[in-house]
Amino acid sequence: MIQLFHVSKWYQKEVPALQDINLHIPKGDFVFVTGASGAGKSTLLKLLFAEERPTNGQILVHGRNIARLPFSRIHTLRRETGIVFQDFKLLPNRNVFQNVALSLEVLSLPQRDISRRVWLMLQRLGIQHKMRANPLTLSGGEQQRVAIARALVNDPVIFLADEPTGGLDHEASMKIMEVITDVNARGTTVLVATHNLEMVRSMGRRVIHLEGGRIAQGVAP
Repeated sequence: MIQLFHVSKWYQKEVPALQDINLHIPKGDFVFVTGASGAGKSTLLKLLFAEERPTNGQILVHGRNIARLPFSRIHTLRRETGIVFQDFKLLPNRNVFQNVALSLEVLSLPQRDISRRVWLMLQRLGIQHKMRANPLTLSGGEQQRVAIARALVNDPVIFLADEPTGGLDHEASMKIMEVITDVNARGTTVLVATHNLEMVRSMGRRVIHLEGGRIAQGVAP
């Protein structure tokens, strides 16, 4: 499913964001990516989403080398991938419902199907009562759940989340992880970057720990 071969990413010559990463993530796996701020977690997710290009190495997703994927074909990769950014990237000129529906509109689904799927996803995340609200009027936690709903509503092949429970209390965090776990159980490959080590331990999933842009060997968070 996802393979990285000797992948490095340099933003500046003196400071590598990622260095010589070799990684294999099978289809349907659920992986946490941990590490201190600046360890390379966000960079790794951006590379998998093709928001950034590696300086060196190959990244294969479904056998496609996305490190060399033409920009004209990146949209195909992104339609198969749900991603939650730390800054959410919600559209202020669309309400909550419309923000979530956007992921389905690009697939040209019938409006009836879009409405049903968006409503069910908002309900699962407990924000259906906010569906007509402007996202900028919501709390940070509510905006977070809208971003997660948008990323998951089209049943992506791959789900990437950068701190999806950041700033939430334990109960709210676990509810979100229940939704992500359910999506994973239906076959979606999941990578979650997080500082929440208590949650990581409680989930009992595979952990990739980054230190200074490298995968740390034999390190349990």
